[in-house]
Amino acid sequence: MYAYLDRRWPELADADRFMLSAMRQWVTAARQGKCLCATLIAGFAARRATDALRDFAGAMAILDRSGTMRFRFAPPCCVRITDDEARLLALFALGRSGESYRLWQVCATLVFDEAVASLHVAVETVGAVLIEDPA
Repeated sequence: MYAYLDRRWPELADADRFMLSAMRQWVTAARQGKCLCATLIAGFAARRATDALRDFAGAMAILDRSGTMRFRFAPPCCVRITDDEARLLALFALGRSGESYRLWQVCATLVFDEAVASLHVAVETVGAVLIEDPA
């Protein structure tokens, strides 16, 4: 999380910029009652990650329904990263890292007990699709 605090989105790695944009778009679409998948499909398709869309939407829904707190997101055009966005960027980065136990621990801090396993699986699945090319 601390790697993302007080940062601006242009400073982020490509995978993190993508996740931040997707999170903000999901929140905006959900607040406006728009179709979440229709809103996000173009971005996921451009990244050749359509296989991750369902799990990403599921993870966001779990965080929304079963979160231990109410998460605050900035508007899509905002340059600064909020504290809650930093927490979730760290969550999705762990999903890409393959550190399953640490991912479980972070999930357990973000959602109530009954939702931890579902969030863990969704984030791990998203991470498997979105692993950044090390080159």
